Amino acid sequence: MDNPSKVNVFMPFFVSIDLPYSVKLGETVRIPVIVFNYMDEDQLADVVFFNNDGEFEFISDESGDQKDKHRQEKLSVSGGGGKTLTFMIKPTKVGHITLKLTAKCALAGDGIERQLLVEPEGLPQYINKALLIDLRSVKEVSQTFEVAVPEDAVPDSTKVEVSVIGDVLGSSIENLDSLIRMPFGCGEQNMLNFVPCIVVLDYLKACRRLTVEIESKAKKCMEVGYQRELTYKHQDGSFSAFGESDKSGSSWLTAFVARSFQQAASHIAIEEGVIDKALEWLSKVQSSDGAFPEVGSICHKDMQGGAGSGLALTAYTVVAFLENVKFGEKFKTTVDRALTYISEHISELDDVYAHALAAYALQIAKHSLKDEVFASLQSKATKEGDMQWWTKSVPEQKPTDCWWHRPCSVNVEMSAYGLLATLETCTGLEGLPIMKWLVSQRNDKGGFESTQDTVVGLQALSRMAAQLSSSEADVSIKVTVPNGQAKSISVNKDNVLVLQKHELAVDTKKVDMTATGTGCALFQLSYKYNIKDVDKAPRFTLKPEAKNGSIKSYIELAVSTSFIPEKDQSVSNMAVMEVDMPSGYIVENDALEQLKHHELVKKVETKRGNTTVVLYFDNVGEDVIKLEMAAFRKHEVENAKPANVIIYDYYDNSKHLILNGHSSAQFLQSITFSLQLAVPVRSTKLQLDLTCSRDINLAVKRIDELWVKKS
Repeated sequence: MDNPSKVNVFMPFFVSIDLPYSVKLGETVRIPVIVFNYMDEDQLADVVFFNNDGEFEFISDESGDQKDKHRQEKLSVSGGGGKTLTFMIKPTKVGHITLKLTAKCALAGDGIERQLLVEPEGLPQYINKALLIDLRSVKEVSQTFEVAVPEDAVPDSTKVEVSVIGDVLGSSIENLDSLIRMPFGCGEQNMLNFVPCIVVLDYLKACRRLTVEIESKAKKCMEVGYQRELTYKHQDGSFSAFGESDKSGSSWLTAFVARSFQQAASHIAIEEGVIDKALEWLSKVQSSDGAFPEVGSICHKDMQGGAGSGLALTAYTVVAFLENVKFGEKFKTTVDRALTYISEHISELDDVYAHALAAYALQIAKHSLKDEVFASLQSKATKEGDMQWWTKSVPEQKPTDCWWHRPCSVNVEMSAYGLLATLETCTGLEGLPIMKWLVSQRNDKGGFESTQDTVVGLQALSRMAAQLSSSEADVSIKVTVPNGQAKSISVNKDNVLVLQKHELAVDTKKVDMTATGTGCALFQLSYKYNIKDVDKAPRFTLKPEAKNGSIKSYIELAVSTSFIPEKDQSVSNMAVMEVDMPSGYIVENDALEQLKHHELVKKVETKRGNTTVVLYFDNVGEDVIKLEMAAFRKHEVENAKPANVIIYDYYDNSKHLILNGHSSAQFLQSITFSLQLAVPVRSTKLQLDLTCSRDINLAVKRIDELWVKKS
């Protein structure tokens, strides 16, 4: 329409409800229902709260079946005003439950249907077991997968599913905007919105599978990521994790951005001057011996220093110059000096991470030492069955550790660079064993654990997968579980990019998969469960505390944390802390502003409807960091379950998702205690007259104030 018209629609009689972001199974929540009457005359409203599917129980002091299919109340609503009543419900299942209400009077009526998220208590654990099905040279592939859910997993928290797709990058393409589960709020992590899209577009173009829908989605993500990344740029052309709030640009991030922007230039409009200025800055900070030192904050020690003594960062940075052909001549001296540094120092190292990066850099530079260094890297590989990878020593793995089931991010990075170097040396499929290992380490969304491993991992997989795409998939897969019905899944040219999922029974312990046909496909067994336990050997300390505030609906929280040093590391990489508020509570804005001014906190975010606070640190050392925040009760919740506090090393998940059990228990007990103090049991229904308002939030705030006054 050339001249669209606006129409204002007004409802003289309607009903509204306000829900918390989520509650935990076993908690009881009070649902405020407001009936508005904008007609001139008073109306007698008949309100019905439906529970047709039995997803919750009604809680009240009055007699009656808690599992009623509905509850009905009548109330008189003054003309030009509104009136509130509340229902106490206790959800009986995990997931989204449906809350449906109707309100009718003699002259009008209204209905509303909303979803309330019910979560199990504890920390979610996600396990993904992936297998690359390769039927190009065999007639059948079969494998048995175990579903290892611990006995102490939180009841009703388990979910098991299998998925199949005919493309190695299929799940990554499907989940371009949600590749990892960790927050990504700094300059380096923002590139997760950017680089995988480049990888996908390049890959699908090479395979001739690019659709208009995928191209549009990828370019939109790239454009948003590009504009956001520019906010982390310094005036001198460099980039850093938190932009101008950092004292200096970061050599690592500047190289990462310059390289990625150059790769994106063939897909979206990228200002060439931004790339040129970034490379100029890197050239200026290069040392006289050719190395690229990290002049900014150290966020990722394996990349920016550590055992590699700067060689890893030098190799990473010179790749940004080598891949930029347009400015090749301008920065030839810079590149030559860096390659000389790498060649002179590579023999002195015993750091596999730096070795993998150096091997890749020397390969794309066509350096005379490329074959010698690559052979040395190959000698350090781990081989098992039909898989190959590179590993960094980590603490002894125990199934009781929260991170035990999680792939090691640094190992993924090293192995991805190993695959990239392999692809530079070979024309065949010598990299297939590495590819199979990388595929086995991915999460169910197609990413890995954090940002760098996801970015370089997808780059390596896409280049390898392009060599497999020539064979059309025609695969039949049969999935069987003991005492269960078999499921058949087919992959062909018509659904090669369709992610097919099938949910299995929650008590599934074993899954047998058999595939026949021709071509390649990706099979995944994904399952999740929640645990209440914590790591037995944490690398961080946590001491959370809580107390009542000045009013009963207000709690004050304090969290103290520090890093537990060992001989290999005295401070962490970039650390992230996530603090969940108890159900019904949201974080107080003034407290967030105070956190933003804390000298050690680089960034503060909230998520899940302001019920979780996310804090970023350049690193955490031995000195204790104390953080204070506050929350107020927006929704009344009884029988409150414990809330979670976690802190983890973003780039090394052997120090990932760590809780200190004793301190966490104290914190959870204190929060629960605060709730018990702040929320006296009131199971009788309450009706309150409200001044007429169209703003549900203001109305609910008024309800809360009256609750406090009444209690």
